Amino acid sequence: MYKMEYYCISVEKINIETNEIIVDGDDYRHLSKVLRKKEGDTLVITDGKLNIYECRIILNDAKKIICRIEEKKYNLYEPEINVTLFTAPLKNISRFEFAMEKAVELGVKKIQPVLTEHTIVKNKFSKVKMERFGNIIKRATGQSQRCFLPELENVISFSEMIEMTENKKNRIVMYEFSNDNEDVTKDKSSDEYNLLIGPEGGFSKGEVNCLSEARWTFKSLGERKLRAETAAIVSLYKILQI
Repeated sequence: MYKMEYYCISVEKINIETNEIIVDGDDYRHLSKVLRKKEGDTLVITDGKLNIYECRIILNDAKKIICRIEEKKYNLYEPEINVTLFTAPLKNISRFEFAMEKAVELGVKKIQPVLTEHTIVKNKFSKVKMERFGNIIKRATGQSQRCFLPELENVISFSEMIEMTENKKNRIVMYEFSNDNEDVTKDKSSDEYNLLIGPEGGFSKGEVNCLSEARWTFKSLGERKLRAETAAIVSLYKILQI
């Protein structure tokens, strides 16, 4: 775990030939104006593709910071398990953002929003919202000192989700009426898990039947009725076992 500031930066801003990284935009404003970073200070930068760079600031001007790479490392602390979170968008967008943030911190590899019958949000996310979500994921990647930037896809339908996961391993759906609350990671040798979390109103009877026919495994988190975002966090923790 690093004690230095840790950031996730776009790959195109990292120049291996010159051994330099350019930090601009929102990242520059945060480093320069909020954290008051100056020339000579050190920080850690990841490209979100498993590469980690220990750097020193060599220039801080009015628009950008330039860092000199002092050491490069690869794939520190990333989970060996690849988990995709399929989750229904929530009516309260701040709760949905909270769930995404915590999913990233816990180690999820991909987040795929899914429209269900009881999902109140029925449209694809706008470009502005996708950019906002992307920034949340990027910040959470840096905050948790991960070196992989999780993917975020736009909304798909429930039927599309069923089709795209047909040949996937370890498909687990958290269902409040399931009696199975045993370990969700029964297959300890697997490196792939696909987790489905429903909306505030739960799954419809038709969706439950469809999931059953598609051979998804129904699991319970116990006797308490949890919010959707809480169920996502607890389930991911159980799978990734941090």
